[in-house]
Amino acid sequence: MSGSAYIPEEDLAHLQKLSNEYEPEVTGPLVGERRSSSAITTEYANADPVYRTKTAALPSKYSHYRTCRGDGHCGWRAIAFTYYEALLRLGDKNKFLEEETRLRSLHNLLNTIGFQEDLYEDFADECFELLRKTAASVPAADDSAAASLLTSFNDVGLSMAIITYFKLLTSAWIQTHANDFQPFLLDQDIREYCATQIEPSICEIDHVGMAALAEVLVKPAGLALEVLYLDRSPGEEINTYRIDPLGHDGVPIPDPPTLRLLYRPGHYDILYRMEDIHIPQAPLHVALVGYTDEFVPVGRGMSDVMTLIPGMYPTGLGPNWPAVSYDYQPTPIPQPQMTAVPTYAPIPVPITTQDYVSHVNPTIPIESPVNMSINSPTSIERGGPFRPSMYELEPRFHSGHSHSLPFQTSIFRNSHYNTAHFLNPDFQPEEWSPEAEYVTSNRSRHKSSSQ
Repeated sequence: MSGSAYIPEEDLAHLQKLSNEYEPEVTGPLVGERRSSSAITTEYANADPVYRTKTAALPSKYSHYRTCRGDGHCGWRAIAFTYYEALLRLGDKNKFLEEETRLRSLHNLLNTIGFQEDLYEDFADECFELLRKTAASVPAADDSAAASLLTSFNDVGLSMAIITYFKLLTSAWIQTHANDFQPFLLDQDIREYCATQIEPSICEIDHVGMAALAEVLVKPAGLALEVLYLDRSPGEEINTYRIDPLGHDGVPIPDPPTLRLLYRPGHYDILYRMEDIHIPQAPLHVALVGYTDEFVPVGRGMSDVMTLIPGMYPTGLGPNWPAVSYDYQPTPIPQPQMTAVPTYAPIPVPITTQDYVSHVNPTIPIESPVNMSINSPTSIERGGPFRPSMYELEPRFHSGHSHSLPFQTSIFRNSHYNTAHFLNPDFQPEEWSPEAEYVTSNRSRHKSSSQ
């Protein structure tokens, strides 16, 4: 070949093999933080219409999800993590002890198919140690136990040890229950299938392996397994595959804790419903906050509206609020005393009707002056700079007592001191006398005729 470099066919075949076997380096956490499932809908917004339709309906039932690193172990890791997480949601320490005892009893299956105890002992110890560690954190009121569990599964060594242990249990279950799984393997040998599809370090879980893992791990623990398969099958919702646990009577357990997985071609993630999410309620503390300090609330994504009130915060948030201050004086500070108001002695003021009339209007004639005494306010005691009124009633005055005062003047007839006046507190209507009216009328007519 002139004008070009010659490449042997053996080298071309080797390059083609390397290209076929190339896998990009997978990054990210082994198990991610919980996120809103609406991110999945956004991810498929520009994808195939079938995927868009199915993922659009996903957030209405499943509120959150976790990602698992797609390193060939995502399915095994997703089931292992949700297994521990479901036990943690139950909040029963005895349940962890029961699970450890049950898993130890399955070592007879491992021994039956030829696994040496030295091979799986270290892997089993890592699994049991995490069970005990998670059980010890159950009484915690916050989410520290869930955070510790997530940290443990992001440890590559610990995570792979637990996954390997669960793989060995699955292989032992399939080989000891060959009649249940052989129809799904066609003509493939059970032992060969486990050696090539279950036990290898980098081998993703398939449908047979998942069914066997559910039988040996999930169902005996009283848990259910639910897998959503996102594919191009007809329909507007994602197809769901579910395995429910059975009670001792063979009847399915109602509303069991459920492990939920989302399968996308070649990958598994973890799904959650709203009832699967534990929201810890921190105890509420009340602090006295100085009013002179400027209050700046710090957003922590908390749902309790009481934490928005100044001076009220859950445990652990105290440093974000104004400090508590108390003013204390061991010796009371003397306060200035106000000068007492002097008491003024009452001044007796005798008065007569004639003096009163003369003072008001001297031009009014008095037909028949009669001495009329008004109760003097000599018995009234008042303090302060105000002069007591001569017309003020006595303290022992009783409105039911009748005061009959004679009156002869026209001005007293219109005065409120007159009991016949409607403003008098002891108002009594004046009795009408026809004779007096007749006499008054004749005198008036006589005066008129004489003029």
